Amino acid sequence: MKYIDIKPEMKSNCLDFSAKIIFGNNQYNRLPTTLDKRIERTFVGKLAELSFLYFLRANGINYPEGDMFQIFEGEKNVDGYDFLTNHDETIDIKCASKPFHKRIMVPIDQFENIPKDYYIGVKLDSVIENSTRLINVNSINKAIIYGYCTYNDLLDVESQNFGEGLCKAKRLDNLRNINFILEKF
Repeated sequence: MKYIDIKPEMKSNCLDFSAKIIFGNNQYNRLPTTLDKRIERTFVGKLAELSFLYFLRANGINYPEGDMFQIFEGEKNVDGYDFLTNHDETIDIKCASKPFHKRIMVPIDQFENIPKDYYIGVKLDSVIENSTRLINVNSINKAIIYGYCTYNDLLDVESQNFGEGLCKAKRLDNLRNINFILEKF
C-alpha cells in the first residue's frame, strides 16, 4: 500500500469537474439515483484517478494530466481507459470510496465491453455524513493505492451483485503489489 496526501485543490478540481459533467448531462447514468449521489460517484472516481497520477509523479514518472478533466459531450462518449502504459496496456482506476468499502468493483458491462489490462484499487480515507449518507468531501485527506489486478484475474472471479448490478469484484487486500505497475511506465 502507498499513501497519497489529498490537497484541497485536488478535491476542488474533481468536485468542479463532477458537477459540470453531471449537470451537463454528459455522463452515462448506469444506476438511477439522486443528482448528489451521481456527483459523489463521479467525484470519488475522478479523485482516485488524480491520486494515482500524483502517485506516479511521486515515483518519478512524469505522466501527463492529458484529457483527465476533459468532458466528452454526450452520455455515451466515454474514455477508453484512465492510463496507458509505455507498452499500450490499459489501466482503469477503481475507487473504494466509503469507510466500509473493502473491494474494487468493475461493472459487468464495462468488463465485457471495454476491458482493461489492469485494474488499480484506490481507497479514499473518508467519513460519511449521517444526515445525507454522502461522503464529507472535507474529510478526505489521503488516498491509499492498494495494488492492482489483471483482466485475467477478474475473468476467473464469479460475477456478483453488491446492490448495484452484476460486477467483477476483488478485495483490496488481495490485490497485487503496485510496484509492478510502476515498472510499466
